[in-house]
Amino acid sequence: MPDDGARDEQALLLREQGRSFAGIARVLDLSGALDANAAFNRALRRQTPGEQAALRSREMARLDALAERLRRREGVSEEELARQLHGLQRLRKTLFVA
Repeated sequence: MPDDGARDEQALLLREQGRSFAGIARVLDLSGALDANAAFNRALRRQTPGEQAALRSREMARLDALAERLRRREGVSEEELARQLHGLQRLRKTLFVA
């Protein structure tokens, strides 16, 4: 198993390749999507300010696209949609926490 810093960097690379946080967790043998998201964010914060801005921009675009796909799904209750969109909002906020 790679050290924590290397695992975090791998999480960032996998996310940049379009992997979901659940998929990243499986690849890196993490306990779940939340741990994969935390690893991604730790690696993000170790980048230069310019690279952080670019990574945040790409991640926001991915989250926006996912929100749009969720809104277009048929057969999803309003409550479930609200829950999923709330989760996306939490992911957006983690991008800017120091």
